[in-house]
Amino acid sequence: MTFDRDLIATFIGSLTLVYTIMIVAYALLSFVPLGFSAPVMAVRRFLDDTVAPYLMLFRRFIRPIGPIDLSAMVGLFALWIVSQLVQGLIAG
Repeated sequence: MTFDRDLIATFIGSLTLVYTIMIVAYALLSFVPLGFSAPVMAVRRFLDDTVAPYLMLFRRFIRPIGPIDLSAMVGLFALWIVSQLVQGLIAG
């Protein structure tokens, strides 16, 4: 079975979309006070384990402005830019 380059580029685009949704969910959950039920806490822990380390890269350089944390927005832009560059290089 051979993989063509467009298929791999599409896969990277799909991974970018999934991670984008995770970052948006992480940001939205930080604003909404949810209960402490087991399913909610499992989702929060999963997002903390997967998204928080990526956003910490940007929090080192971009401090929150009052209650507003811009690291998620900057992280999304960086993710999209890198994804487009990698997809372009792979697809040729």
